Amino acid sequence: MATYTEYSQASSVDSYRNTPNQNISTGRQNSAEAHVSFNNKNKEEEKDKRQKYLTAKYGQHQMMLIRKRLAVEDWLYDKLRELYDCQDDSDDHDCKLDLEDVLNLDTDVERREYAQRELVNAQVSREEVERFIDELIKKSKTL
Repeated sequence: MATYTEYSQASSVDSYRNTPNQNISTGRQNSAEAHVSFNNKNKEEEKDKRQKYLTAKYGQHQMMLIRKRLAVEDWLYDKLRELYDCQDDSDDHDCKLDLEDVLNLDTDVERREYAQRELVNAQVSREEVERFIDELIKKSKTL
């Protein structure tokens, strides 16, 4: 926090005069002659408040839903890497399958058709792709 301290050497007579360095309404000097000091003790308190705010932003139920969604997203990413036979971290698949798109579709038939369209170039057998799609639909129902 910044604290404002005023430095004044004006005599009692000068304090009643309207000088260029005086502000009439507040009696404070211009900022060119004012001194501001910073208090470093409050930085830790502000950091703690921010951390508390950020961790308390979502309720327990909301955080559970976020963790559940994140777990499905991670599972989807890992499975797509398996389906496209990605060996190391530099390899990546070109599949545009997105969980949000799957969840926006209304029926399981639409979800299945969307997933099949996106997984045309998968490097594994059709049976494995179908098992993946079945599991994807089951997991999407839980979200």
